[in-house]
Amino acid sequence: MRLHAGAERRKQSILQAARILLQAEPLSMRRLAEAAGVSQATPYNLFGTKRRLYVALHRELEAELIESIAATESRDALDRMYSAIRLMAARMEREAGLYRELFATIYASDAEDQGEQVETATAFWDGLLLPLLAEGLLSPDTDMPAFTHNFVYLLSGALMAWTDRRIDIPALENAVRYGFTLAALALATDLSRDRLLRVLRAG
Repeated sequence: MRLHAGAERRKQSILQAARILLQAEPLSMRRLAEAAGVSQATPYNLFGTKRRLYVALHRELEAELIESIAATESRDALDRMYSAIRLMAARMEREAGLYRELFATIYASDAEDQGEQVETATAFWDGLLLPLLAEGLLSPDTDMPAFTHNFVYLLSGALMAWTDRRIDIPALENAVRYGFTLAALALATDLSRDRLLRVLRAG
């Protein structure tokens, strides 16, 4: 038990150091070990590869985003979804260096285990999209797995465009919000249709 707790403490020290370093410089495992106060072998022993470390850090950031969404005053799942898009974009803008490095590594087309990352992203957004169906905001005939996967692919494309500096954060937020709204409108019920149309008209 003590050994497990010690490993967890070292993991958290490494993840915290990575988060700080990535704001200012490309990450080397040697520099990371120094900043975290661990041996050079420890990051590899605990995470395996740099990409696995980045995936673990990304999951921590997702957990923080979930907490931020939960703290917003949202009347239903549609409000929460728009809050999630807005909060995600704001966090990316605040820690741009960190997020660019994460996305460049995690979503690279030739990266190992990319399919696993898509599934992880799908699980995250399922928590926000499935309630749309449960709350009657989407048609009961909606194929939610297909809807979520299509949203994740839309989001991934926008994230990579931002990572490559082809779009800025406002453009990313607008693209994701518009794409989600357009897809949801095709499946909307009377409870959501007018609200979705207002979002589209607002641009």
